[in-house]
Amino acid sequence: MELKLQSKVFYPSHGAGWVKSQKVIEFGGEQKEYYEFQFINSPLTISAPIMNIDKLGIREVHKEREIIKRISILKKKKSLKPKAKDFNELMEILGELESKGDIDAYVQIIQYCNNIKKQRDAEGRLIPVSIDKHIKNSIDNIVAELAVSSDSDMPHAMVRFEKATGLKTV
Repeated sequence: MELKLQSKVFYPSHGAGWVKSQKVIEFGGEQKEYYEFQFINSPLTISAPIMNIDKLGIREVHKEREIIKRISILKKKKSLKPKAKDFNELMEILGELESKGDIDAYVQIIQYCNNIKKQRDAEGRLIPVSIDKHIKNSIDNIVAELAVSSDSDMPHAMVRFEKATGLKTV
């Protein structure tokens, strides 16, 4: 993938942002070129070797229209039963989906977690904090990508997310 300054990117372990700069760093007597990334939802900047960009799963952000199209499935299908035998297997599945750093994976996480919440609520059981955490993280990543893609801020992107999905994100 060819990036340049101000390219809009999604870095799976950090979120959506931009290429802030390109620099050369010497490490162990070897000089390597790096991109420095700035993220919309974090004051931190992260540097990554240019030669490792594809290995890190860094990708260009999707167009706003594509993001809205992909997340609008949540309006029709808010929950989806996960194919997991137990809670530990579900946590593994959610972790794998999260590591993909893909909008469709985040949508699936939200659907699975909504199903668990609905099921546990009907049974009068407590909802694990990790379920709400996975939902929040997935929504935050989608909203951040939407904000970067549309050149807006997080609050405006959150409104667009809620409108497209019918989900309240309080």
